[in-house]
Amino acid sequence: MKRLQQIILNDYRQDDIQKFKEVKFLKEFSKSKVFVTPSGLICHIPKIDNKSSLELWDKRIFSKRINQERLQYSSNNAIMRSRHYYSAIFINSLLPNKKIRFCDFGSGEGNFIHELDKINKNIKFYFTESSKLNFNNIKKKYKKKIVGFNGSIEDSVINRKFKKLDAASLLWTLCNCINPIEVLTSIHKNLKNNGLLVVSESSRIMVPFKKPIYNFFNSKIKTENMHPWFFSYNSLSNLLEISGFKVVKINRYYDENDLVIVARKKKFFRPSLKLEDQKKVILFLMKWKKNSILLKKLTNNFC
Repeated sequence: MKRLQQIILNDYRQDDIQKFKEVKFLKEFSKSKVFVTPSGLICHIPKIDNKSSLELWDKRIFSKRINQERLQYSSNNAIMRSRHYYSAIFINSLLPNKKIRFCDFGSGEGNFIHELDKINKNIKFYFTESSKLNFNNIKKKYKKKIVGFNGSIEDSVINRKFKKLDAASLLWTLCNCINPIEVLTSIHKNLKNNGLLVVSESSRIMVPFKKPIYNFFNSKIKTENMHPWFFSYNSLSNLLEISGFKVVKINRYYDENDLVIVARKKKFFRPSLKLEDQKKVILFLMKWKKNSILLKKLTNNFC
């Protein structure tokens, strides 16, 4: 077990980078190099620190200088709103029927808080957000009903108000973090023992193909510093379990659009780890590419 844990840790720390396999046949679909690690994790290799990555997000995505109507991504769009509602329903079924303290880590534009607040009025909300623009908008919207921390998730441990949380969320955020283990370690410190954490990510890896591979990676912009990690169920659950969270509930990620996991903070437990086979992951990507090219040809013939 310790050997498996070390392999996973090495992948995120990039200690054995010589064992990473570059997936060169994806060059036409991804501006950033794509690698598969010894644990079967698909990744880019981020080249900057966490602070610089957050500044990059502010500059490219969350900025007053950006025309919001021309943004390709916003959690206000219908797809993300439905995803947030789904995640809210999913975690709410496990929350106790009493007053609790809940934190949305890396809250973005704060839409998940809105969805969960609609279905559960027993929650005292907390949130962290590194973007000053987003932070101010959320505070303005909820006024005194919410406690916020304007900074990185890793730094939230310095705020005593965030101690002993009952539950938390981390939605479509972990894949964008330079140091996901440090992020989960900080959340672990802020939660009560047996506290719950819901993590949501897109379900794309080692499942039936749900979109063309050329719409998955970015072929025009380098994203190794903004989106370093691509999780399968095994790689995400491994990450949670080596960080002190025992997985207690998962959705039907294999035939649904998203991967949603609820894990519970535990002091002592034996992690349940299952590495992806590096060669099988590369083969999966190869088949996904062939399927996508065939789909594109068929679509062009019908149009």
